[in-house]
Amino acid sequence: MEEYGLSNNRSDNKEMKQHYHRFAKQLSDWYSKGNTPELASQDTRFTLELQKQKLQSLGLSMEIQIRKPDVSNGGVGSLSYGDSVFVNSIIGGSKHITTNIRNSQNEIYNSDAEGGLTIVIQNPKNGSVPSPDTAMSCPNCGAPSTLGKLESGCEFCNTKFLMDELYPKVMHFFIQEDGKQLFDTREIKKYILGCTAFFLAIFILSTLFKAFTGTLNDPRLWSESVSGILGSIIPGAMFGVVAWFIVNSIGSVKLMGKNARGGSKMMKSLIFCNKMHTLDPTFSTEYFRDKSMSLLKLMLYSQNPQELTICHCDKPIPEKLREIVDITYHNSGVNKYSIKDGVCDVSLTFYTDSLHYRSGKIFRESDKIRMSLRKVIKKPTDLGFSVMAVTCPSCSASFDAAKNKDCPFCGNAYPLEENEWVVTDISI
Repeated sequence: MEEYGLSNNRSDNKEMKQHYHRFAKQLSDWYSKGNTPELASQDTRFTLELQKQKLQSLGLSMEIQIRKPDVSNGGVGSLSYGDSVFVNSIIGGSKHITTNIRNSQNEIYNSDAEGGLTIVIQNPKNGSVPSPDTAMSCPNCGAPSTLGKLESGCEFCNTKFLMDELYPKVMHFFIQEDGKQLFDTREIKKYILGCTAFFLAIFILSTLFKAFTGTLNDPRLWSESVSGILGSIIPGAMFGVVAWFIVNSIGSVKLMGKNARGGSKMMKSLIFCNKMHTLDPTFSTEYFRDKSMSLLKLMLYSQNPQELTICHCDKPIPEKLREIVDITYHNSGVNKYSIKDGVCDVSLTFYTDSLHYRSGKIFRESDKIRMSLRKVIKKPTDLGFSVMAVTCPSCSASFDAAKNKDCPFCGNAYPLEENEWVVTDISI
């Protein structure tokens, strides 16, 4: 049964914050130094590696630095949801995000903005022990395995792990760039100086014109110069503050509009989630959102998305989608859905700000990406399921389902749709 809650335990909150800041540091080290984030699940690592390979194939490198915000907008908050075995916690807070993309010669994109980082971290539920057959990849060598085998020793690298070394793990993360901080009082000086310079330039041109036409005589020169300078500073300060307020107000409205995209799909999304929860009490709205977002990243960051096991698309992937090298998620919603004979088909729209690489340049564009998913819903949702490491239902062998559609040990096809959502269509 799905459970929700805000943690009031101070020790739990402190531990969550530590994991949050630790992963932020690890993510920065991944993008700047290539160090694998230890807290990341194998699926998360796989997504990061796909993005890195795609960038390298295009001759690009991307560096992202995540540090403390210049102005704190509050502390780190968390919300938890879970099933009978696992608890997933959504942890978010303010961060300052710096993104730099280079080709072999020059910097072609730079963004330095206030934003935020949200992660979804997974832990076993207190008092519950996951089954030894729970599929999991070895944190040391990445080989597909099971929880029981990893506790007794990975059969590939012989490394043994304790339960608290295998958990927690970050199942998914969102990097949000809010753009330039709105109503930043430090920016007022720039607007005042700009407007003052504008009025001063008008005064200088007017004085030169009067001097050239002979209408300005020497006795009036001093008094008009003083009044002209004061007439530049005072209106400059007034118009500067007004201009700063207007520009930031417009920016605030734009940001609100951007974050509100998809609001019209809220009712359809609620109806879908309520229907799914009726059919499957373990269905989690948050887990579905996070999982669909992970699948979207896999599709966008892969050089050959149709070779992925999660891709069951009949149509070619649109070229514009292949241009995307990074995305900022804003919202998503359900377009339509159907449930027939235990199979659910659902169409979603994702509202993102995407970085497109086109003609040797990076373009930031607001996109609406449509993606259709399918899953057999006869089985309860398993929050601990991993696309990377699965256990074959025929021979119980563990293998990498992200790279193998068939079990390499017995040759039988792995029924991915019975255990996980798969992508049946994607467009933009």
